[in-house]
Amino acid sequence: MTLNERNPSASTHWQHQLDRFCKQENLKGLILSLYQERKDPIAWIGASGNLNKRQPYFISGLAKLHIAALLIKLKIRGKVNLDEPFRQYLTGPEYAGIGRRRGTDRTPTITLKQLLTHQSGLPDYLQLPIGGEKKLKDELFSRNDREWTFAEVLQVVRNTSSLSRPGASQKPHPSETNFLLLGKVIEEVTALSLEGALETFQTKPLAMTETYVYKDPYDRTPTPFYNGNEAVQIPRAMASFGAAGGMVSTAQDCMNFLKSYLHGKFFPPSELDVIFDWQRESASLSHGLGICRYQKPWYILPWGKSQAIIGQTGITGAFSFFVPDRHLYLTGTVNQSDRPLLPYKLARFILHALSNTNQSPVIT
Repeated sequence: MTLNERNPSASTHWQHQLDRFCKQENLKGLILSLYQERKDPIAWIGASGNLNKRQPYFISGLAKLHIAALLIKLKIRGKVNLDEPFRQYLTGPEYAGIGRRRGTDRTPTITLKQLLTHQSGLPDYLQLPIGGEKKLKDELFSRNDREWTFAEVLQVVRNTSSLSRPGASQKPHPSETNFLLLGKVIEEVTALSLEGALETFQTKPLAMTETYVYKDPYDRTPTPFYNGNEAVQIPRAMASFGAAGGMVSTAQDCMNFLKSYLHGKFFPPSELDVIFDWQRESASLSHGLGICRYQKPWYILPWGKSQAIIGQTGITGAFSFFVPDRHLYLTGTVNQSDRPLLPYKLARFILHALSNTNQSPVIT
């Protein structure tokens, strides 16, 4: 018996809420899986617009959760020390000089933890031109699909001054370069490709059969995402991101992973205290180790405290969230790249709906 058959009225209610949000925000489509831990758990998955609930999609920045989980597991096994410089693990000459600022090379002092918390000072390669005049991100969203290599990324980062000395600023400077390097550390330590490490330690043990690293530009399995009203078709670029940003998954697989991440299936739950060492980027957004916390400050919501939303979002509109105050998990995609706060808006919309209804799809 399916979940919809168990509680069809509740399922209809949540589908109506999702359709309402999709129409309200003028979206092409979205997918949502929600799970609330309580005496009678809520568990529901649905889609609206041009997507279906089983549709694979690009998870982009959600890969940071996967990479951080791998590194914490390796830390527990004594394979890495997060306070050590990443050059202890990546000793090749190609990494020299990528952390140069004002004539001084700080690369040897950048630690794994600083990469994880975006406090390395390294520039974001997506905000730099690679073989062209435009920033890579702008080039891709101008519908100029292209590919690039890791060596090209290192070269353009090396030719660009770092934003700050490693660890000099408590304020994180998000940079995709950091997680490219962490992926290479994992490969070096495990003697596996990053794809192989993800499969060995995560996707295979959790039976995440719809999650994989996008490598074939002719693979049309993942749905295209949108920038405004334009579908973004950049398969060569998505294949170039590799496991550090080009992964494909589903809302159900992401839910499986997120619950496992927070329930201690990858590492002891006590490690969450290390992961949740929040460093503020802005009034609303803080960074931990490969994870973020979004919470509007009290002076924006003077009538009450905003509930913290913990997790990650991706440039494609993908999201994986946990709301501790409500024991609520949310995964899926709004499939829109030009509205980075939209996943948080959806989460607040669902929280409001939960507070104003008794209609809950219940697993018995």
